[in-house]
Amino acid sequence: MPVKKIVCLSIVLGAAALLCISCGRRQQYGKFSEEQMQQIGLARKYDLPAPTGDTMVLGVHSETISSDDILSTIEKGLEAAAARMNKADFDAEARPVIRNVIRDQIVGVLLYERARKNAPESIDDMLEKAVEDQVNRFVASYGNDYVLAEKKFKEMGWATDWRSFRENQKKLIMTESYLSSQRKEKQRFSHRQLRDYYEQNKAEVFCKTGQVGFSIIAIEPDKLTSEQIAGDSSAQAAAKRIAADLMKQLNAGADFTERAKLYHGDLASVGGKVLPVEPGANALPEPYNTLEARAVEMQPDAIDGPIEIDGRLYILKLDTLLTADCKSFEEVQPLIEQHLLYQYNQQQYLELVSRLVASTDIAQMEQFTDFCVNQAYKRWGRSSS
Repeated sequence: MPVKKIVCLSIVLGAAALLCISCGRRQQYGKFSEEQMQQIGLARKYDLPAPTGDTMVLGVHSETISSDDILSTIEKGLEAAAARMNKADFDAEARPVIRNVIRDQIVGVLLYERARKNAPESIDDMLEKAVEDQVNRFVASYGNDYVLAEKKFKEMGWATDWRSFRENQKKLIMTESYLSSQRKEKQRFSHRQLRDYYEQNKAEVFCKTGQVGFSIIAIEPDKLTSEQIAGDSSAQAAAKRIAADLMKQLNAGADFTERAKLYHGDLASVGGKVLPVEPGANALPEPYNTLEARAVEMQPDAIDGPIEIDGRLYILKLDTLLTADCKSFEEVQPLIEQHLLYQYNQQQYLELVSRLVASTDIAQMEQFTDFCVNQAYKRWGRSSS
């Protein structure tokens, strides 16, 4: 996981908990995070269709995985690709995607089987109560409207009806409970480990650079028309008069962007706006670098001018100004610990999954993958249109 996502992580340890999928909250599953649980694939459909002439079924112990189920999972991601690609290019792009989806489904089956074997005899009664609570929360989130709630979980592909919704939730709870039981004791991180992580990632993650954005109106004496110069002793004098008049208009509320479009310079067509840059980074050519130095001394939305640079006159408006800032180690220490804990948990999860897959001989997996890839192109490829 990219380190920039650290601020989004919140690993909460505790007893196994069911995801409130209807509320849109990123809750945690007991000792494993939502991200880990989502990789398992148990949130997908479990009522697999019966085999047909265009369907292949892969057996995984006592469960089956249908090619139709796999295709419905990948449709949104690969349908457009199939429509624009030839068969060879599509196969190369789709195969690893489809293989991973199949692997997730297999892992889901294997984890659930392990969960059933390790569950206490009273698990069914416990599951009924937990699922009933989940159903009540789900329906309540849609104003206690059962019809609307059913419509929503069907739209999101979580279940085909209330019975399958309940069954899927049972499997989710069972699997989470098993994963929690496989976890080692909570990992502890030393102050040195936390500090080292902070120093290694400080600039990228915990510091924000300053930013300044400004707009200009450029008045170039040599581009003034004879009508604009009329009555003045020179083009330079006319430019100063025009700039002074513009300042009065702007201070009275005239639109800066529209006025900038009426005058000169490379940025006139875009209303004189200069893209935000880091202050002091010398990222701009002259005269914008000089104007930037002036802008950082201003207040947001303030207007300054006329400013004369090499005979040209500029009116300057500060659009945005963000000050550079770094979070101290003490401020972010809890987030660092959460991130390192997430990485540790993720590694444990992946090791468990690897052991499960390695201990299971699924000789038909590649054949099943080939079938799914071919069926995907048959349904959505250019030749099918």
